[in-house]
Amino acid sequence: MSLTRRRFLTATATVACSATGLFAFVSSSKAEQYWLVSAATDHNNQHFVCAVDLQGNEISRISLPARGHDAINIEGKPGRAIIFARRPGLYAFEVDFISGQIVHHIRPEQGYHFYGHGVLSTRENTLLTSENHFGTGNGFIVERDASNYQIINRYPSGGIGPHQIALMSNDETLAIANGGIKTHPDQPRKKLNIDSMKPNLSYLDLVSGKIIEQHQLDNPQLSIRHLGVSAKDKVIAGLQYQGIRTDLVPLAVSHIQGSSLKYLKASKQQWRSMNQYTASICVDDNNSLVAISCPRADMITYWSLNNDSFLGTERLSDGAGLAYTDKLFASSGKGQIAELAKGSISSSRLAFSFNQLRWDNHLLAMKIT
Repeated sequence: MSLTRRRFLTATATVACSATGLFAFVSSSKAEQYWLVSAATDHNNQHFVCAVDLQGNEISRISLPARGHDAINIEGKPGRAIIFARRPGLYAFEVDFISGQIVHHIRPEQGYHFYGHGVLSTRENTLLTSENHFGTGNGFIVERDASNYQIINRYPSGGIGPHQIALMSNDETLAIANGGIKTHPDQPRKKLNIDSMKPNLSYLDLVSGKIIEQHQLDNPQLSIRHLGVSAKDKVIAGLQYQGIRTDLVPLAVSHIQGSSLKYLKASKQQWRSMNQYTASICVDDNNSLVAISCPRADMITYWSLNNDSFLGTERLSDGAGLAYTDKLFASSGKGQIAELAKGSISSSRLAFSFNQLRWDNHLLAMKIT
């Protein structure tokens, strides 16, 4: 592990956009309260989790034993976050970016692996993680004491392959993206049950430990992967298609508890352009907007949070990670972290170039004060 600090090259770039005036971000002092955190891999295939400030300075780079995936804030611990290994992951770390050290090593129990995501709940001061019991293939939500990371309980996730999870506003209900894909650490990236997938969106009551609501898609090969939740508990879920490459499929749904799943509204041409794959989702309640990244299509898409309609796209090569402070940031597998410029998304952008790093699929705006 090492603690380094340097100034990265900055450059401006003009981006293509199919709609103008979607964002009108206002700069504020809040932006200085965040660092951007992401897993990354260098050209020697060494893995890290890194923190950079909003001026493009690297704050800390911490070595990881295998590729990382998502990271989450730890309330009350400025400069700290939890990083999760990519599926099928066998580690999660609490990291201190101020000291550049791993503070806690969180391990799955024997016979389980992580799915790359987790959340912290203030209700009982617990860490919740999506995990796989790879002997049976069943998905579980594992609850740990957030003070020492000892396992308290585990609950069936309602399906196979739980991926991203998100707490609703009552801090008692957990939304679960059960992707439907069975995996095993002995075959790390092999999908073992494509012909029998049953993805679903489930809601777990953390008080009773029971699934209280569950919804399936009409196409079982649309794997539900990533989630965004609005302040009013509207869930946006991104999909990844596991079927024939030439199939035309919608790639995002919205849901409000007590109703049915709804596909977001876009033209056939737009769905096709997204190349059957979505990555991160970022909800901007202030502007009633949703951003969904599509790294295989080199684009970020924008949608109305109010009525689910498609608004526009922005080109970013291999753009995947998304984070929001009072501005929207995007990271890419090409080594960029891009910030939307003041004004609309059709204007120029400031890009920090990290030539030796490939950013992973998720980006965290980590609170430091």
